[in-house]
Amino acid sequence: LMSKKPETILYQRLKENLPKSLITRIESRVNLGIPDCFIALKQTGRIVPVELKVVTRGKKISLSPHQIAFHAKHAEIGVRTFVIVLHSPIKAVLNDQRLFLFAGQQIFDLARSGLNTSPVAVYDYDSVPWSVLMHALAEG
Repeated sequence: LMSKKPETILYQRLKENLPKSLITRIESRVNLGIPDCFIALKQTGRIVPVELKVVTRGKKISLSPHQIAFHAKHAEIGVRTFVIVLHSPIKAVLNDQRLFLFAGQQIFDLARSGLNTSPVAVYDYDSVPWSVLMHALAEG
């Protein structure tokens, strides 16, 4: 049995906890930089591209040049995208884990400063207020 990648576990957690949305997972080897999932939000009818990242060491978020370009180009024309980062230090107990929400327009800061970038929101991972997170994605 192969163990699941941390991003897969994070995706499943989103899928379980955002019931009034439709989440499409994208596994793309063809078009590099496409975010991990697209979240269709029932209350607004919007589809929001979301990159999922898990950071286990330090504060650096590994973003490819293609991922950076995707978010930058979309921000340039006013399309909202997001990066959701689970900070899960290897030695952490569950209540040390945090979920960070960043706007796609922060992509250059994220690439440069990682988790030192001011997030749109940050939540304790063991008690994420999912409706609040969903509202943040909808209102962006």
